[in-house]
Amino acid sequence: MATSSYVESLLQGIPPEQKSAWASIWRYVLKNMRLGRVVDQEASENFSAGFFQGITAAVANTEFTIAHNFGRAPYLAIPVLPLNVVNATVPDLTVSRAADASRIYFKSPAVSATVYFYVEG
Repeated sequence: MATSSYVESLLQGIPPEQKSAWASIWRYVLKNMRLGRVVDQEASENFSAGFFQGITAAVANTEFTIAHNFGRAPYLAIPVLPLNVVNATVPDLTVSRAADASRIYFKSPAVSATVYFYVEG
């Protein structure tokens, strides 16, 4: 984890009136960096990513897909547990084929389970 003191030490060569402003900016950014709330099809608060939800197939180990709105193939999907959703779960997941410009592809032994993802791309 980055610390504000390290970044502030890098500001030593800056004139004092600018150093104070940049140090304050860095402390603010570091303290307020967050992924955001898990809301389907909503962008992450501070990153080039978004949240998506889907439902595993009704038949175990059958491919299911989740639509995304990036317009390009994302490269990362992290299952997340929204803490305001009772019984939210992270089932076993396998990427069944490479993501494309509109969908991500999985299979799971869990049947008809709602899944939530943080997808970056």
